[in-house]
Amino acid sequence: MDTLTLEVLRAEHGDCLLLHHGQEIVLIDGGPSGVYDAALKPRLRELIDERGQPLFIRMVMVSHIDNDHIVGLGDMFAEARERKEEQRGPAEWQAHELWLNAFGALTGANPSAGTASVRGAALEAMVAGAPGAESKAVAVGVKSGIALHEDAIALGIAHNSSVGGGLVLRGDGGANTVDVAPGLTFTVLAPGAAQLAKLRTAWESWERDHHAPEAKAAANLDRAVFNLSSIVVLARSSDRTLLLTGDARSDDVVSGLRTAGLLHDDGPPLMVDVLKLPHHGSIRNVDKVFFERVHARNYVISANGRDGNPEDKTLALLCDARRDDDEPWTLWLTYGGEPGDGKPGLHERLSDFLNARKAAGQEIDARFAKPGQRHTIALP
Repeated sequence: MDTLTLEVLRAEHGDCLLLHHGQEIVLIDGGPSGVYDAALKPRLRELIDERGQPLFIRMVMVSHIDNDHIVGLGDMFAEARERKEEQRGPAEWQAHELWLNAFGALTGANPSAGTASVRGAALEAMVAGAPGAESKAVAVGVKSGIALHEDAIALGIAHNSSVGGGLVLRGDGGANTVDVAPGLTFTVLAPGAAQLAKLRTAWESWERDHHAPEAKAAANLDRAVFNLSSIVVLARSSDRTLLLTGDARSDDVVSGLRTAGLLHDDGPPLMVDVLKLPHHGSIRNVDKVFFERVHARNYVISANGRDGNPEDKTLALLCDARRDDDEPWTLWLTYGGEPGDGKPGLHERLSDFLNARKAAGQEIDARFAKPGQRHTIALP
């Protein structure tokens, strides 16, 4: 049986994951600006030194086109394209496939958006013209997605080929399971067709529905177009499973698990080996039901304290759901292990939370990545 390992790179306030299945590599997201140079590029070069050039990457998956997930991949692809066009030696890496749900195709703003025939500037301008202060950020994300796709074409990387070239979607009436590599499958749990149909009729007013954090205290209130369209997959190799959630809402994740027949209302919680928490531990994307219905042996939160993530309320929901559980579990955090690591106050806040839990009789096995290092979660 091939080894299965998840590497969690320190990606500031974003995500950057490397899933290893034997010699196969799947790269999931690339973090925001600066993460490619600081973390992803050095790790790729280590792998090149170990395995030879070019490094083969089975799949590059963009969970969604938010800047804190796509920019690092854009830097990676743009550098490779420039190297190729300037004929500066052989390729350092090769990728078989890119999973990317282009914004125009998701929303219906332009069904072919993200292809070489689309004038990216026109779509970007259209998005930027939508009402609201965050429209500029949306426009940047749309532009990044178009650029990434065009670079992939120039590099000869297939786009969504394992799903027939269309959008990466969950099955309407059952599991949509894709063979990523021999012995490794991805079951797509989100987004769903019905969910995207709503986006297609409402995308211009996406920010109206994206409430200010102080407006409502309830969980599961993330309405951002990008986050609601996150690709969510359950990766499986033999009996080992990883639930990779992007920035999706937990109710959509649970719905996808039910649709795929992986979670039943009258059955026990689903146990996975790894759960990457949605949206960097934001309380807006999770609820009590999620943590009660989905358990993990390893919980991963990629966050550096920006926007308060990971939030204490999220950590409390998680810990409460596992308080009386005899199954051991580990919390993997990318920042905050020492003073000054991450945003100001992150270390102190997390320490206070963990100490309070310990004082209440619940000691959490929390592990922090150190500056310049990464988490490596090996599944036996």
